[in-house]
Amino acid sequence: MNLSNKTEGIVFINLPKELEQTIGDFKVDPTIPIPLQLPENHNRMEAEDVSIERLIAGMLKIIAWNPEHEHFEYYRNFVLYSQPEAVSQLNIAAIAKEKKEDYEFSEELFLAVNHLIPQSASFINLATHYAKRATLAEDKEGKDALYDYFQQKTIDTLIEGLEKNLNDPDLLCEIGYFHIYQNNIDSARDFFEKFMENASEEDKRRERIGNVLKDINNKLTNDASLLQAYDEIQLCNEDKAIELLNKYLANNNDIWNAHFLKGWALRRKLKFEEAKDSFLECIKLGESNSEIYNELSICALEEGHKELSIYYLDSALDLEPENLKILTNLAFLKIEEKDYDKARYLLEKARALDEQDPLVIHLSNAYCNATGEILEEPIIEESVADITQYEEISGQSHHAPRNMEDESIIIGDDN
Repeated sequence: MNLSNKTEGIVFINLPKELEQTIGDFKVDPTIPIPLQLPENHNRMEAEDVSIERLIAGMLKIIAWNPEHEHFEYYRNFVLYSQPEAVSQLNIAAIAKEKKEDYEFSEELFLAVNHLIPQSASFINLATHYAKRATLAEDKEGKDALYDYFQQKTIDTLIEGLEKNLNDPDLLCEIGYFHIYQNNIDSARDFFEKFMENASEEDKRRERIGNVLKDINNKLTNDASLLQAYDEIQLCNEDKAIELLNKYLANNNDIWNAHFLKGWALRRKLKFEEAKDSFLECIKLGESNSEIYNELSICALEEGHKELSIYYLDSALDLEPENLKILTNLAFLKIEEKDYDKARYLLEKARALDEQDPLVIHLSNAYCNATGEILEEPIIEESVADITQYEEISGQSHHAPRNMEDESIIIGDDN
């Protein structure tokens, strides 16, 4: 932070010795230079510029922006003893300036309040100011850097407040919700648990945060359970994975990816009917992605329903038009059906994505064997809306027979 910019318009003066006095427990010391805020557009001090208001304004600017100043405590005490209502008045002014979108000045006022009385409320007010500016930054150019800057200022302010007000329930609560907003679930749980340990039994927030903690613990446990099931499938322990998933689904039947993992494990065990039911359950729960439809296609093909398998792959391709796996699986079925026009169309899209992919090479060879054609450079699609347009561009139609050596080339996530 450039202090010279923040304290621009400040000059230091010494009070006359005759002003030495005691205000309550505070003693005015004329030997300590006092900052004075010059009027706007004044480059140097005139006699008429000196007033108690400008002296207080100068001290508040130092208090706000330079709490490490050697005379900080003197200025702080001067303000508090000479202006007993300063904190409440400054807080009201800060909120008013913020509402008028004078964010630089409102920040200065919030900082001054916080440095005068570093209580949990003053840290929370300042952090809330920074959070508001982070939200506003999302609508501006260079928003990412500015948003990150103010979000960091928000959490730094709250953490500093907690260091100075150990185990304060208000700050613990605010920090917990900050981490919820940032999706830092583990951190949120830590601060909410500390809140529950330190908040009074009469605190009305206990019930709400207790429910949040239950949800967090459930989510973290669920994530761990699903990860363990996924690992078991990867290790070819499908039975163990299904056992874990059945226990999980007994209490979490509305989690689509648990049904997907179960379907995947069942499909690998060649239990296609049961696997299909699990994948269809994902769709019933509102999830729609290419992996679900690809798995349904495999199940339908293995059960002898080739048209249904193609329908599922078409649905998958609608959701993800440049998915290499979906393109090659559908191209394989089209070659089997001797629908060489559509097979070539799909194959060209796949070759444009990755001509060196082993499956793309295998299908290209199968296509050439079936049609007698020789594929040269991939055709890069520009404005091809459907297969009819493709035929017009390529000038080719394909009706030759073919023989596929691999009878089950269609693939899933693993094999």
